[in-house]
Amino acid sequence: MEAIKNNKFQKNAFFAGLSYLALIITGLYALMYAMPQIKVEGDIAKTIININNNPFLFRIGIVSMLVMNIVSILLVIYLYRLLSNINKTTALSMLIIMLFGACISTLNETNHFAMIIINNMDSFSVEESQNITNLFSAIQKHGSYISVIFWGLWLFPLSMLIFKLSTPFSKFIAIMLIIGGIGYVLDSIFLFLYPNMKVPTLSDYTSYGEILFMIWLLVKSKSIGKLVEKAIKLQKKV
Repeated sequence: MEAIKNNKFQKNAFFAGLSYLALIITGLYALMYAMPQIKVEGDIAKTIININNNPFLFRIGIVSMLVMNIVSILLVIYLYRLLSNINKTTALSMLIIMLFGACISTLNETNHFAMIIINNMDSFSVEESQNITNLFSAIQKHGSYISVIFWGLWLFPLSMLIFKLSTPFSKFIAIMLIIGGIGYVLDSIFLFLYPNMKVPTLSDYTSYGEILFMIWLLVKSKSIGKLVEKAIKLQKKV
């Protein structure tokens, strides 16, 4: 029976790692490659030209964002299955927060589709097209930072669960995840409260814990399964 449980935990850890890898790949493609080639910050006229000249790349970027959000749901489900027996309340809060973030981010992509639709319509003048496209672009940007809050907050209950695995390395990863969560939340706070302040994107420097966590899940899934089983036993004794 214990061997079956450990095998289940191992599979959930491994598939969580695969989901995290897919999330990172699709997210990086959309946010670091596709979208930057289309959306030019502060130059809506150039953005519209890019949308009209390369609509397929823009659509691929949007689809990549949608896939990323779908994969994030799979990720948190696998992590919930892996960690919920350690503390069901904490694991459930992790699950709910991530689902909120994924839903907001998914719905927010309608603003990108609106930018395509607006620039395929002939009933608007050039100035009107630019103003409406700029509006949807601004809404999309702020919507993405609302979802980023949840992308940060879900890391806090996750880190609490990882910390309970009680090894020096798992505790280190837990601390790195907390730092990552703080970075995401602060990015949103700075945009909402100080929109004109030129500050670097903190999550670019604080999110390395997620990459480390992903690698750990993939490489050490069997060991993680044993750690989870041990943590569950200790929790029952308490």
